[in-house]
Amino acid sequence: MLVSQSLIERCLREERKAQYEMYKQCYSVLMSICIRYEKNREDAEALLNMGFLKVVTKLDKYNTDIPFEAWIRRIMINTVIDEYRKNKKENETIEYTDFDDHHYNRSIDFNAADAYFEAEELQLMINDLPGVTQRVFNLHVIDGFSHKEIGDLLNISVGTSKWHVSNARKILKEKIEQKINANSKSITA
Repeated sequence: MLVSQSLIERCLREERKAQYEMYKQCYSVLMSICIRYEKNREDAEALLNMGFLKVVTKLDKYNTDIPFEAWIRRIMINTVIDEYRKNKKENETIEYTDFDDHHYNRSIDFNAADAYFEAEELQLMINDLPGVTQRVFNLHVIDGFSHKEIGDLLNISVGTSKWHVSNARKILKEKIEQKINANSKSITA
């Protein structure tokens, strides 16, 4: 994504057409972040609009030494976290699922799993994770935050952050195994 300096300058002058043009250019980058954190598209779009509003209103603080895409990604992630904090009471209800530990001792070839499903299916599996677990998993695994950073951002302990990532991996591993087993059965049938 390449946003020109002239477009940024026009947005700083609050030209509506320029802001709309920037919105179109930034949409896919920002939406890819939002869709990882929200379960339905409408909520993701609402979050995207909140984040884009922050981009436009804070454009005067943009440092041209930093890639524009990295800057807007950071604003979008911060917007996601801010919204999470606002709705924390609702999000504190965590769904716990019992898993048999013996299921996780089986080995699975994740490179072979690649042949059975597409990235979109994996994203759907991630979207099915319990809310807090999904957020922590996305922040750590996809967006590269450390457990300490996640703890500070979400006001949870480092241990809790690690637990959520571990729990997400267990759930995803089980879902992947189920998918592979289902595909294996349909191929042999």
